[in-house]
Amino acid sequence: MRFLIRVLGMLVVIYAGLAIVRRLLGAFTPAGHAGQVQSPSVAGHLVKDPVCGTYVPEGTALKHGEYFFCSEACRQKFQLNH
Repeated sequence: MRFLIRVLGMLVVIYAGLAIVRRLLGAFTPAGHAGQVQSPSVAGHLVKDPVCGTYVPEGTALKHGEYFFCSEACRQKFQLNH
């Protein structure tokens, strides 16, 4: 019986320790989620690059006329072909 009480006590201590570590790690990561992809509402409206097909947030895309590009290289390729 004492053995079971000791095991149960150790499990409670381990669980409490993991909860503390998880809370501390959450305080040091953006929004408490490390490596999580931004949702479209946070990233902004996504637009598709007509050259490579990459989707990029409209706010960071390079605009040329009515088209949006992920990089200057894609924009230049588009200009050469059109």
